[in-house]
Amino acid sequence: MPLLMTWTASTSLPVESDALRPDVIAGRSAEEVAGLPARVGKETVPLGDLFRIEGEGGDGHLILEGDLAHVRRIGAGMASGRLTIRGDVGPHLGAEMLGGTIELTGAASSWAGAEMRGGLIRIRGAAGDALGAAYPGSRRGMRDGEILVEGPVGRDAGLAMRRGLIAVSGPASDGLGRGMIAGSILAFGRVGRLVGAGMKRGTIALFDPGPSFEPSPTFAASGSFAMPVLTILLRHLLDRGFPVPAGLEGASVSRYNGDLLDRGQGEILCLEAD
Repeated sequence: MPLLMTWTASTSLPVESDALRPDVIAGRSAEEVAGLPARVGKETVPLGDLFRIEGEGGDGHLILEGDLAHVRRIGAGMASGRLTIRGDVGPHLGAEMLGGTIELTGAASSWAGAEMRGGLIRIRGAAGDALGAAYPGSRRGMRDGEILVEGPVGRDAGLAMRRGLIAVSGPASDGLGRGMIAGSILAFGRVGRLVGAGMKRGTIALFDPGPSFEPSPTFAASGSFAMPVLTILLRHLLDRGFPVPAGLEGASVSRYNGDLLDRGQGEILCLEAD
């Protein structure tokens, strides 16, 4: 039986608790979880003052419900278990996550999946800036795992990404894959400026970038291909239940290598028009 935590508080202050992850509450009763600490602004209060708590966390499944837009770092650092969220959440969802699964039905603020090292984050809604990105001063963003977003994303998604997979069904703002080191990003909607700027390696696949999209001049066209690796990735997304448009498997793409200012071993793949 999962542990269900329903938001009952009303505050505009930032809220944060290290206990909002399934591997921390595993094996605890609802009463024990209610006594765990949370920070509301500068004060510390028990979680029971903020949530109605029912069930128990013995099966490693935590469910959060309500408007959690002021709650930060939900699932940050989690290593195992299943976290289901129904409602919008604050920044740093699943940041530095090691394993397990986060499923969000709602919108995520900035820094979702920042520097994550494993696991799966699935967002059925919009995501803010810096999805899977490196924190300021850090050399590497997302190290491994998967982030699937069924909606739009903000600026600098995949910034300095080192490994893993990001898929976005909606439009992506400026800086998609900027400074990318390796890994794969699949974007099914329109994209902004500076796609792949400064990327060293890795793959950015654009399936509907918009009629005005052109790769940066620091990327060199290298022909048209049917890329088997894309078919593998698309089938993987379909197996996950991700909304992949029909007819993409085996389609030809135009390939651009770059960024030529930094090794030039990355690639941007653009679906060719029929």
